[in-house]
Amino acid sequence: MNDETLAFALIVASATASQLIAARLALPAIVPLLLAGVFLGESVTGVIVPTDLLGDLREPFVNLAVSVILFDGALSLRRSDLAGRGTGPLVGRLVTIGVLITWVLATLGAWLILGIDWRIALILGAVLTLSGPTVVLPLIDFVRPNRELATVLRWEGILIDPVGAILAVLTFHAVASGGGDLEPGTFLGTVAVGAAIGVAAAFVLRPIVNSPRFTYALKSVATLGVVLTASAVASIIFDDAGLVAAVALGAAIANSAERVAHETEIFTETLVALLIGALFIVLAADVEISDVTALGIEGLLFAAVLILLVRPVSSAICALGSQFSGRERMFLAWMMPRGIVAAATVAAFQLELQDAGVPDAEVLTPVTFLVIAVTVAVYGLTARPVAQRLGVTERDEATPAATAGR
Repeated sequence: MNDETLAFALIVASATASQLIAARLALPAIVPLLLAGVFLGESVTGVIVPTDLLGDLREPFVNLAVSVILFDGALSLRRSDLAGRGTGPLVGRLVTIGVLITWVLATLGAWLILGIDWRIALILGAVLTLSGPTVVLPLIDFVRPNRELATVLRWEGILIDPVGAILAVLTFHAVASGGGDLEPGTFLGTVAVGAAIGVAAAFVLRPIVNSPRFTYALKSVATLGVVLTASAVASIIFDDAGLVAAVALGAAIANSAERVAHETEIFTETLVALLIGALFIVLAADVEISDVTALGIEGLLFAAVLILLVRPVSSAICALGSQFSGRERMFLAWMMPRGIVAAATVAAFQLELQDAGVPDAEVLTPVTFLVIAVTVAVYGLTARPVAQRLGVTERDEATPAATAGR
């Protein structure tokens, strides 16, 4: 057995062990996953060095894995859930107005608190508009807020990933090229192409999954193949259009037939649990802890501003005129963890910006990791007590261990 074989085995083993430990202790699995990744990474033991282990395959692996996770999350996006209490308009505002407010406030916070170049602050602000299902969905399963809150958070967490990623890519290109233009036409084109490919892929997948001629195993393989192909094809046309395609494909399947969506969910549930674990291990292992600690009190203050100011302001503005109670709005303001997509996006930018000579480009990855670690720890450890204190959880408080560990 060579070192690479052992490293891959340890990624899977540590991802599994972290989720088992989380289930046993009734904690969100994200917390032990990050700790395990740091321990196995170059900063501590050096057993796992993702850049050496995956090389040029790191970014494609992360992008395709995230696409599968987004597809799985989108299987829960049913239009009927948006009918009650104005949840649809609220979700729409959160992924449009909310993204813009977060971008502006996070950019100002990074510029003023961290004292970094305004161009890097602009990119960092765009990256930190991302949240994503890798962190939000497990927390929803763990916290179990009421149906309407869970619907809003689930839709926001899934839709905000492609929206925020496209915004971050366009901002990066504007800064790297020196032109300063965000090209809204490219944004719309990315969304349109991704959605079209996702819907087209759904027409291919639906009869396969619905056919009694194929075994469950063949349907599972076909599902994975269609998701990966649709995501890859869309990404070739536009950066991050693959994320849009994955969401569109999952939503189209979810809203076509209940049985088709159910059979698809059975397969993706196990795969997604493994992918979430592996991605967080790789994420944490790839960061130099010394670079994170060097941010000092300013880094922690910036993360605190995102939690205590940026999210509450953004969610409060988006919730104006909604039918949600004050307590529900307070809980909505207390749920904006960052995850793997933010880290993967910023990692793809940093090296090119450093080569271009943009000042302070080297802080992008450490700051993003610090924000991920702080927000995951804060929300992961406090979201359930806060929800219970506010009285916004489901009446049935019993949480199965397997669900709590996701």
